[in-house]
Amino acid sequence: MKKLIFVLILPLTLIFAQTNDEEKPIELTGKFAFMFQIDQNFDLNSFDGMSFAGKYFFSSDWGVRLVLGIDYTNSDENSSNNQLDPEFYQYKIADRDIVSYKLVTSVIYKVKNSNNIKVFFGAGPFVAYSNYEYAEEFDRTNSEIYHVCDGYKDYAIGFTFFANVEWFVADNISLSAEYGFQYSYVEIERYHKYFETNELAEESSSKDYKKSFQDLPVSLGVSIYF
Repeated sequence: MKKLIFVLILPLTLIFAQTNDEEKPIELTGKFAFMFQIDQNFDLNSFDGMSFAGKYFFSSDWGVRLVLGIDYTNSDENSSNNQLDPEFYQYKIADRDIVSYKLVTSVIYKVKNSNNIKVFFGAGPFVAYSNYEYAEEFDRTNSEIYHVCDGYKDYAIGFTFFANVEWFVADNISLSAEYGFQYSYVEIERYHKYFETNELAEESSSKDYKKSFQDLPVSLGVSIYF
């Protein structure tokens, strides 16, 4: 669905731009911009799907962009289980934390400049880091306390390609839609720990590597130029 929306938006904006040639195009040479973007995973409570970017145009067609994406999610769960055995009672506490960072540098090229509509293509390298932690604690009537800790860490490097359409609602403010792809190489470190009454009873770890090529969520953004 997101691909279809972007495919429809791009040609429509090009057509709209060509039908408004009487307006003077906005010049970007030498301008800086601050951009805020959200995608389909946006969640204000957890900061998922948000990114911040800075842009600079050193000519009318070429510029550079630096994007920082930060995701953070935290959830807690409490539950109890009282079975038929009157001497058995179990209380569970679960905590889940996910945090990730992504830094993308890219060169952007303007392929269309007509009035207040501009279309850009961009590409550049990125680095990313993710940390996932999940912990459970079981407290039973026999005074035994069990802890389980699972998690993984991702380290990624790669390359992104994207298309961006900006509509200038004012000389220094634009709204945008963006869609792209990325190729990445990821190192994944996983670990598992099991504790009985605060003593480590079991521990394991592993390391994996993977390569992937995937599309990115459609992003909507606003830019302020100065």
